[in-house]
Amino acid sequence: MFKKTKLYTIYLLAIAVFLLMNFLVSSYSLRWDFSYGGAYTLSSSTKKIVKNLDDIVMIKFFVSSDLPTRLLPLKNEVIDLLNEYHKENQGKMTVKILDPQKDTAALNEAKNLGIPALQFSQLEQDKYAVTSSYMGIAISYGSKNEILPQVTDVGSLEYNLTAAIYKLTNKVPVKIGVIGSSTQITELDKVLRQQFTVDYLDISSQSATKTIDPSYKTVIVIDNKSGLDATAIQALQSYLDNKGKVIFFHDGVQVDANLTASIVTDNLTGLFDRYGIKINQDLLLSDNAEVVNFGNSQMSFLVPYPFWIKTSVFNAQMPYFSNINQLMFPWTSAITLEKKSGVETTALVKTDTKSWDQTSNFVLDPQSIPQPHSKDLKQFIVAAEAKKSGQGEIVVVSSSRFPFDQYLSQLSDNVSFALNVTNNFASGGALSGIRQRAVSFYPLPNMSAGNQDIFRYGNILALPVLFALYGAWRLIKRK
Repeated sequence: MFKKTKLYTIYLLAIAVFLLMNFLVSSYSLRWDFSYGGAYTLSSSTKKIVKNLDDIVMIKFFVSSDLPTRLLPLKNEVIDLLNEYHKENQGKMTVKILDPQKDTAALNEAKNLGIPALQFSQLEQDKYAVTSSYMGIAISYGSKNEILPQVTDVGSLEYNLTAAIYKLTNKVPVKIGVIGSSTQITELDKVLRQQFTVDYLDISSQSATKTIDPSYKTVIVIDNKSGLDATAIQALQSYLDNKGKVIFFHDGVQVDANLTASIVTDNLTGLFDRYGIKINQDLLLSDNAEVVNFGNSQMSFLVPYPFWIKTSVFNAQMPYFSNINQLMFPWTSAITLEKKSGVETTALVKTDTKSWDQTSNFVLDPQSIPQPHSKDLKQFIVAAEAKKSGQGEIVVVSSSRFPFDQYLSQLSDNVSFALNVTNNFASGGALSGIRQRAVSFYPLPNMSAGNQDIFRYGNILALPVLFALYGAWRLIKRK
């Protein structure tokens, strides 16, 4: 009898421990994120914004129950992410999951908010069927609303959500100015407008406005045609004298559509000189280059183009490189830093050590580029920052095309870098460091062809070889 009682007691204790562990796990949702850089964990910037909310933010996820099967994992990932927001501030962050297909009130609300029904095609019973489903998010704060009309990419969702919350809860809209054409930077313009009020400025001698309002937290200058006259330069200098902050995307050598190079001469040289920065009149090349299509509509001709430099050599001490893996500089020039009284200069981005330059007689044809001598290979600065005591601060990127849409490759983070710098200048880094919620491609460091083969075949063969050795050892041991 005593043994049975003891056995029952053990069983009851085991069941109690099991139930207690399940309760604790479900209550606190214990999880570990072992992905590179914590890709599936809310960033510190998001946590700070969510924890410091001064009023209730409501997030409503309008999602239909009849989603195509392939989108169900995405739906679950979105819900998991929204729950993480809720857990960061359960008193001020409310999350609701609504089904417009089954709830008429939810359907009417989605329509009133401007969330559209998305068209999805899928194979059903050997026939293609098109269905209309909802998969959008509305964020509400007081009487203000922001919407994400279609949530089809969870990778950028954290940034989009946090940017919307930041924009809604920010009491005073942050204004930034842009000098340059908006038609070539639509991607950058899109992400800037998620956070700031963006105005395109004309401060030339032909404009009625010849000054920059100090209320602009930062100004972005994109000049690839030497289009800044003396009046515009004076306006920029006055803005900087009043502790303004300016980001310049500027060339040392201009390259036209026919691959013809010409030296850039303009008034910005004097402004840069005051801050100890000089853009050389050269063009840089590197073995670590972007692949470019020099073909036509009938034929593709893909080749690594040394003038489009890829680099991952960043100044890790600066706050601008959160979630930045690789940058691409098309037709860039070297930057020289000079000592100036009261000025602090910092190199931000460099090329790798297998880079060289052309200083005259520029040969841009990919099939005619002369190969460098080993003594010519070295590193070059391609982005730098300068702060002048009691005055302004500038960042200079020596490629005007750096933020252009047509030069944004799949693996480069040019827009993210431009946004990080703007964000740090304009808002004290509120959204810097928000990662893609996915494990993306991380480029290998530049290495020789032989080392690349060793790395490639090592990854292919290492695991099978280890299993084979383990099996052989077990077989020998058994015999």
